[in-house]
Amino acid sequence: MVVIDASVWVTADSADDIARDACAAFLSSVLGQGLAIHQPTLTLVEVTAAVGRRTRDAVLAREAGTLVASTPGLELHDLDMAAAVDAAAVATRTFLRGADAVYAACALRTGSTLVTLDRELLDRPPAGIDVTTPTAWLERQDRPA
Repeated sequence: MVVIDASVWVTADSADDIARDACAAFLSSVLGQGLAIHQPTLTLVEVTAAVGRRTRDAVLAREAGTLVASTPGLELHDLDMAAAVDAAAVATRTFLRGADAVYAACALRTGSTLVTLDRELLDRPPAGIDVTTPTAWLERQDRPA
């Protein structure tokens, strides 16, 4: 099970980003294995906004959000009061930004690995969750059990 930070979704679709190939390969591997993908609903907003800001194209932005929402194996988790309280607790322990704390709290609640390109999440992972990059996640998959 994985939680995928918006940075990975957006980079996988970014023609000019150095990490594009690793992010695309990671997503392809997750989908190919049929893994459960747990995401906070915030993901839809973040991906749509990031693509829109980068491209200044509302159609592409909507398509990006729709693509994420229609991903096989995706389970969206509402940012309800309980999830917000969990995210606030993560933020106070780790001093992460709000959105990062939401992704981390989702990973904690679901027992998922959090896959991100975000340096703060990688440097200050909340206790109790595995936080890794797309490249490191792919390397783990290649290791014999």
